[in-house]
Amino acid sequence: MKEILKGSIINLANLYRSKQLSPVELVSYLFSCIEKEELKLNAFISLFKKDALVSAQQAEALFLQGKPTHLLTGVPYSLKDLFYTRGRLTTCGSTILKDFIPDHNADVVEKLTDTGANFIGKTNMLEFAYGIVHPKYKQTNNPWDLNKTAGGSSGGSAASVAAGLGFFSMGSDTGGSIRIPASYCGVAGLKPTYDAISVQGVFPLSWSLDHAGPIAKTAEDLLLVWDAISEFNTKGSLDGIKRIGILPESYLRSIESDVREVYNHSLDIAEELGWQLVTVEIPGWEKTEDILMKILLPEAAQIHKNWLNRKHDYAPLTFSQLELGMEQKAVDYLEGLQQQKEFRVTVSEVFTKVDVLLMPTVAFPAPGEDPVIGDHDKNEMTFTGPFNVSGHPAVTINLGYSNEGMPIGMQLAGPLNKDRELLSIARALEQGANLKKG
Repeated sequence: MKEILKGSIINLANLYRSKQLSPVELVSYLFSCIEKEELKLNAFISLFKKDALVSAQQAEALFLQGKPTHLLTGVPYSLKDLFYTRGRLTTCGSTILKDFIPDHNADVVEKLTDTGANFIGKTNMLEFAYGIVHPKYKQTNNPWDLNKTAGGSSGGSAASVAAGLGFFSMGSDTGGSIRIPASYCGVAGLKPTYDAISVQGVFPLSWSLDHAGPIAKTAEDLLLVWDAISEFNTKGSLDGIKRIGILPESYLRSIESDVREVYNHSLDIAEELGWQLVTVEIPGWEKTEDILMKILLPEAAQIHKNWLNRKHDYAPLTFSQLELGMEQKAVDYLEGLQQQKEFRVTVSEVFTKVDVLLMPTVAFPAPGEDPVIGDHDKNEMTFTGPFNVSGHPAVTINLGYSNEGMPIGMQLAGPLNKDRELLSIARALEQGANLKKG
């Protein structure tokens, strides 16, 4: 059973439909695994075993009757604890919302409910997705090394999927918060095109930069979830030789040697697949963190302004960042929005020359704890943040490991509204890597 939990959504769906596996049996075993692993990982804020067992029974009845079902029916999944869930606690990892129970579901939750996917719990996160964990909820640890962080802010989602405690999880991404923990934990994560997956009912950090997206074991599994939750559903395929854009060496100065080795290996795989490597400049790349912070700081402060008299209910760093946002000048915010529009056009022009961009997801493997926003010695957002600014889709997949055995992710970014095509290319790169291993 443990191998099934570590396996793919397709494998699970086939086992259900061939009646080789009971959804009730699987979910019961899954919760027994969570009970054993949760004390070490700290991946969940709340669990819903009773409801999950009822959902599993409903799925099992459909399979036994041979009724048509969605591919995700009976598939266990979780939500980062900022997705609204009707009648269920939604804390955003903060004591500010320790008693908050929404009266409606997020749009994504409604879509997943319609598929019959089995919701098992809400995952741990950085407080309000903003840079640090609240002392009450504490850090989520990395399944590969419990002395390392799972990353943020969607760390509980990435750790739970990596540990086999659910087949996928929904996260949010404002500067890399899906892709960074997915890279650290050796799984796949998609930041979609801006607005391609609804953020209605997802507690905001920055409405101009927020994206909602799935974390799963592989790009193949991300494709299946994408088809269920996206606001548009183009059918993309991988045809012919692809032009893979790579960054100039001057952009890659910060990457550590282990990451460099995996990156070079990824380029070798791309060439073996017959893809052409093309070096491309991205004007304004080095300014994107500045643009992101001009937008993020004031928008986050505006969202939280009615709670700023509750300083001691926030983690200290969260509150200090909110204070910084209150001090931001309107002219700087407006300049950031204008620069964001310009950078979106710049990146779109790059994709007239190449089909996708390939680069490391993070410059280093998982550290001991989450580096804070603005820590230039350990800047997690170097490669992820630009695509929050531009709004282009970006996906991370695991393509190797450090000398210490920690996962290292590579990021692919693609044209606006070509998320499915991007995932297809990521899947091909994964498969090419697996063939090379074999």
